Amino acid sequence: MKLSILLASGLTLAALSTATAQTQLNSQPQPTAPAQPGAPAVATPATPLLSQQPSPYSGSVLSMEVGWGAPYGGLGFSYGHHVSPSLDINAGLGIGVGGKIGVGARYYLRPQSELSPYLGANLVRSGRLDNVEIELNQEKAVYSMAPSGVLHLRGGLRWQPGRLGLLGTLGYGVRFTGNPITYQNGYTPSMELRNLVETISPGGVEISLGLAINLGPR
Repeated sequence: MKLSILLASGLTLAALSTATAQTQLNSQPQPTAPAQPGAPAVATPATPLLSQQPSPYSGSVLSMEVGWGAPYGGLGFSYGHHVSPSLDINAGLGIGVGGKIGVGARYYLRPQSELSPYLGANLVRSGRLDNVEIELNQEKAVYSMAPSGVLHLRGGLRWQPGRLGLLGTLGYGVRFTGNPITYQNGYTPSMELRNLVETISPGGVEISLGLAINLGPR
């Protein structure tokens, strides 16, 4: 009987000792794994502002324009030099109703953009024409056209995505040297015929398209 009591007491003490040790172990702070160093931050390059980007309009430009009422005629060529990204000065020649030669300038409103509106002006001299025959509604006349000066005021768009670009222009030419038309033998044509001759003479409305070849570095 005593042996049984002693054995039971020993087992109880052993169980209590084990429980106490486990409780102390659980209450102690566990060592944590060392923190892993984070990945280095990758710097994202900032996108340059539009005003900081190189202008597509630089150096020199060679232009060919076709249309109605353009400064250098129905088919004209001009060479321009950019004194700044916003401004080019040009000189050109062409053929329409008589030869054309002149100088001009274009001012770009958004020189850092591939597509920019522009405003321009040209001073052009048109050559002489002699004894031109014309007929309208069975009415015939012969006229001559003296050399004349025209101021062309223009506005349009230039798109220059690379070496080759496009020009689209609307404008109006103001003749400042008077009426250059005279009719042979003092003939007085009808109003319709006079209007036709006036329409094809220098000055008036311009609608033109052009090709711009950028000769500057790209």
